[in-house]
Amino acid sequence: MKNLKFSLFLIVILSVAGCAVQNQLSSGTKVVKVVPGLKAIDYAMYYSLPRTVFDLEVIVDKKITKPGPFAAFAERFLGLSSVPTRESVVYSISEIRVNTHPEKDPAQMYRIETDGKPVGARVSLTADGLIRGINLPVSPDVALSQGAFQKLSERQFDFPQFTDLTLRKSTEPIPDTIFRLVRTDTSFIKIPLIRLEENQKTLLLQAKEAADNIMLLRTGRFKLLNGDYAYKENDGTRIPEGTSLEVIIRELAVMEEGYVSLFAGRTQTERQTMKFSFTPNGQGAVETFTLCSFSAANGVEAPETAGADPVVFQLTKGDANMMDQVLWADDEKSPKVPGLAYRIPEKSRIEINKGREPIFSREFLVSQSGRIDFVPASVLTDESVSVEFYPAFGSIKNIFRR
Repeated sequence: MKNLKFSLFLIVILSVAGCAVQNQLSSGTKVVKVVPGLKAIDYAMYYSLPRTVFDLEVIVDKKITKPGPFAAFAERFLGLSSVPTRESVVYSISEIRVNTHPEKDPAQMYRIETDGKPVGARVSLTADGLIRGINLPVSPDVALSQGAFQKLSERQFDFPQFTDLTLRKSTEPIPDTIFRLVRTDTSFIKIPLIRLEENQKTLLLQAKEAADNIMLLRTGRFKLLNGDYAYKENDGTRIPEGTSLEVIIRELAVMEEGYVSLFAGRTQTERQTMKFSFTPNGQGAVETFTLCSFSAANGVEAPETAGADPVVFQLTKGDANMMDQVLWADDEKSPKVPGLAYRIPEKSRIEINKGREPIFSREFLVSQSGRIDFVPASVLTDESVSVEFYPAFGSIKNIFRR
């Protein structure tokens, strides 16, 4: 019952805490906001409130499509229409990754000055000076970042070269008639001779042979699957089964896919990662930042490039916090309780648009989108009370009695 009353007392104190640039604490301790021109002193301790920084990665795929050498015969032999007939390069955004990390807010740095009993020495900080807690018994493990990603593409293919044009030689013997001169007693006579010359096969003939190979592969796979080899054409050889059959079927499909690509073309994808960073200033309901411009023909370009779609990062604050409207309303009659500054972060929606097309949307907690308030002095001066903060946001996590 006693602990419950104490907790309620702390909540009431937190709800009426006011804002101040310089706060006088008991036991000769005060907190001063660091501003340009502030005179340095000895025996002081500094801490900072965090601000949220967005780390963005735009994953861009460069897809190079090469037509197959038999593209002109795709519809004739395989019934494939609309196959590529010329080489093309197309860029696309395949994935958006958004992460956050905290850093010291240069506009929210404070100094704890002690005189006599060093109350401020019980304040715990992170390695880079962010507020972590007061009177903490142990160092808490706290996550310092948020992350989200969104994929925008499906399966990618990679066929670099066309090497398997046919199972047979690329040349064929062509008969050629030559004449041999034979001298007789009165004249010369021509004796015809037939010889075979190896000449390059025509593209039409090579395409037909490749199409025949595709049909053979499909027929063989069909017979393996429906049991024809086991019951009709088997000469006593053991038919593969189990894992062996799975491997054979899979490899036959790979071979067929390679031959079909001779007609349908092949695609190779190169992936690039573009990195950006944005720090909101916390002012206004909406903040925007143009990351770059993007076009399918040229990929990522400068933000001001004409003829390309701008890729815009937009941060929109959530609905108004009721605490700002009611509990924290200024009242001259209400006493202001001094103490350590801390943040009350707000949830904001992050949207990334390419032109008018939305490609990413998530909600994140943003430290600088909220307000700043103060931990009461009574908490600082009571060694039995501990306060734990979220270092990534500067907000209160726990208030408890040790």
